[in-house]
Amino acid sequence: MHPVLFVIPLPFSETKILIYSVFFSITVALVLGIYLGTRAAQNEGLHVETALNMTFFGLIGVILGARLYAFFENPSFYFNHPLRLIKLWEGSLGTYGGAIGGVLGSLGYLVLKKQPLSANFDAYAPYAFLGIGIIRIGDLLNGTAFGKTTGLPWGVSFPKGSFAYNHHLGHGWIGPDAASSMPVHPTQLYSAISCFLIFFLLLALRSRLKKSPGSRFLLGAGLYAGSRFLIDFLRDDLRRQPPWNLASTQWVGIAVLCSLLLAWYCLALARKKRAAPNGD
Repeated sequence: MHPVLFVIPLPFSETKILIYSVFFSITVALVLGIYLGTRAAQNEGLHVETALNMTFFGLIGVILGARLYAFFENPSFYFNHPLRLIKLWEGSLGTYGGAIGGVLGSLGYLVLKKQPLSANFDAYAPYAFLGIGIIRIGDLLNGTAFGKTTGLPWGVSFPKGSFAYNHHLGHGWIGPDAASSMPVHPTQLYSAISCFLIFFLLLALRSRLKKSPGSRFLLGAGLYAGSRFLIDFLRDDLRRQPPWNLASTQWVGIAVLCSLLLAWYCLALARKKRAAPNGD
């Protein structure tokens, strides 16, 4: 666990700049995603200026969506600590909120400028999941999004003072003299691996899926929502609600999957209509 990756001392001063693992991973994810996505858009014949503007509005949506989601997940905490809403480098970002906000921000720009939706979203889709995977590595280093206790050989223990340690201490599973938490599922790595697999799959299917505009984005989003739904059963930092003891992220995942199926159906109808003679 390394919540602080780098410490940069300022010359002629005792002040030090702390580079947090979460902030570093988000920065790397954004830089890589924007660069690779824009290059892919250019290679597919899309306007680079449009692609960059789309990412700008998408980024605004990501920040607003992630913070709003985190706020509604734990409003009492943010009412007591309002400055945490602007401290992006300390984490507490809702992935689903950021993803939905980013899509809405990008969608709004493309619709306003009357630019092709499917082609632009397809170009960026693989690199969005690459970025989410990198951010999950940052979660592992920060000790957030931890899993339930496990006896599996790849279980990880977090040091004293970590989120998992405090959670186990609060439940009485470990004593105050314990050096680390109990071994837990590395759910951050599970999520990262699933995102990297989606990234490679979308790249491998790029030529085949190009015949069906929008399918690359919808397939990646559906695989992410499905894998996230399953992985969240293993997380121990999520509050669960009756009647089925699901976390809020899982309910959002169900809603996302239903929306994606509807979008896929609408795209299929549109393709069928275009393929029909005289549009009949």
